[in-house]
Amino acid sequence: MKNVAGWQGWCGVALLLLAGCGRPAAPAPRVAVVTPGAIRMTVPFAGELAARRVEMIAAGMQGSAVLAELVPEGTKVAAGDLLARFDTSQFAQDLARQEHELIRARQELDSLAKAELPLELLDMETRQQDGLAEVAAEERFLESARDLTARGLMSADEVARQEQKVAGLRQRNEQWATRIALTRDHVHAARLAKAQAAVDAAERQRDFTAQQVALCEVRAPVAGIVTLVPLPIGGEYRPAHVGDTLFRNQAFMCLPDPAEHVLRGYVDEAELPWVQPGNRVEATPVAYPHARLTGRVEMVGGMAQTRPGDPAWRKRFPVDIALDPLPEPMPVGISVRADIVAGENTHALLLPREAVAWHHLQAVVRRPNGDEIPVETGLADATHVEIVAGLAAGDEVLLP
Repeated sequence: MKNVAGWQGWCGVALLLLAGCGRPAAPAPRVAVVTPGAIRMTVPFAGELAARRVEMIAAGMQGSAVLAELVPEGTKVAAGDLLARFDTSQFAQDLARQEHELIRARQELDSLAKAELPLELLDMETRQQDGLAEVAAEERFLESARDLTARGLMSADEVARQEQKVAGLRQRNEQWATRIALTRDHVHAARLAKAQAAVDAAERQRDFTAQQVALCEVRAPVAGIVTLVPLPIGGEYRPAHVGDTLFRNQAFMCLPDPAEHVLRGYVDEAELPWVQPGNRVEATPVAYPHARLTGRVEMVGGMAQTRPGDPAWRKRFPVDIALDPLPEPMPVGISVRADIVAGENTHALLLPREAVAWHHLQAVVRRPNGDEIPVETGLADATHVEIVAGLAAGDEVLLP
């Protein structure tokens, strides 16, 4: 019985030893060390290249006109170069008629001022002089009549009738003087003003039509690359062609100013705290991957927007980035990918991202002894997080 019991005991020990030899050793815990280093946090941004100033070219003539000449899309033009020309035949006819009307109005004014009115005044003054001469003659006869009456050669009634006649002639002469003054100062002045107004109106009409003729020739206000703007024409929505009829203020072309560009796009509301005016930007156009663009955030919108195609809960904010001069000419409207530099620190304390956990918006790490401690974080990139407080250089923390 003792041998059996001993044998069973040795077997148990052997089985325990065999079991211990087959179990793998527990792996050593993974740790990360807080190390000093540099970190740069960037916010990815996708936008569209745009010219800061875009000159819209519209038809300026009154009414409508037929497009007779148009520079092709993509043409590089300098300020003052011809962009388009509209048919001027109708305006030219109107201008010729109005020139004739202006000449006639000027002739009428000239004739009135230099002939008709002076002659009319001369006739009235002549009649006045005749009246004065008649009054003088009748006054002399009145003196003679009085002398004859005194000598008994003429009756008193005849003298009275002569006195009445002289008074009537004097009154008529006074009326002529008043009539001449009123005619010269008011009637003739009004007729001259009316004739001058007709000349002024004819000049304005002629100048307006001449301006319409000038507006039919459209020249570039600034240098740029011609871009034709689609617009509704004959039931279609397309760029204008030669032969199309365009109307006043109908924009048919634009000239993006190549001197200054901006990058326009949107950032999600979660990234808004990291995007501020003045942040440095590095960008690459999709169509020009070799080109490197630089600039700074210029404007961050103050109102959230829901973009077409996004769910209602997703909010974005418009952002404008002022770009430095482009390294080479580029068309506006191209897609550009950029990184907005949210912050940089060349003397930061860094931990791998996976070493930091979050509990109720509080960043925490675990020490090798298992203790969990809160830390304050700062910048972060794709692999590391900046530790602002809670740990020192050389401290170790557990990795998950």
